[in-house]
Amino acid sequence: MPQFITPYAGTAELSASTGLSVIDQGLWKFSQSGYNDRATFGLSLGHPNPLSGGTLSLQATNWTIAGVGNTLTAYTDPDTGITYPSTKCQITVTGRWNVVRQQNSNSFNSQGITYGGNTDTDQDGRSQGPSLLTFISQEVTYVIQGSGVDGGAIDTFTNHLFYVTCTETATSDNSNKEFQSNTIIRPTWNYTYTKSWQTN
Repeated sequence: MPQFITPYAGTAELSASTGLSVIDQGLWKFSQSGYNDRATFGLSLGHPNPLSGGTLSLQATNWTIAGVGNTLTAYTDPDTGITYPSTKCQITVTGRWNVVRQQNSNSFNSQGITYGGNTDTDQDGRSQGPSLLTFISQEVTYVIQGSGVDGGAIDTFTNHLFYVTCTETATSDNSNKEFQSNTIIRPTWNYTYTKSWQTN
């Protein structure tokens, strides 16, 4: 049974401000009113136009893992003085998509409006409607490890394409057929990370 020492561990998120590249924005813009974190996008739809926001598309490959980076390294245990080589190193990342959609509480004037659209990711997705729906995927683990770790050299992270695409449409009018729908979306991949060395 392999045994590990894990001196590095933590939590972080992958977002448009920490590694996700904006491939397409459609009518989505970085929201500046109360959500100016460069990870939250705002969309304004109105009657009679526009009724569709186009596609918001974000993706990343081989992005820098917070806290530990992506490179296998050696480690000296300060308690024992034993140095473990990079071939014994293992980096794991376990996370899920958390794509939050909601009305922009700073600008809300769309009572009675229903929505359509989709959220799609490399880890499944869901359709939107008639309300704004948040998508949370199942957890997935990716591993980078050296040849000296049980199972041999493995890298399921470096070439994996992390992506999220979002569409949103207004599919109904309200009673006076005049509305402005101001919504926000914050697509993030929330994860925990570890960097360990096999000791046996």
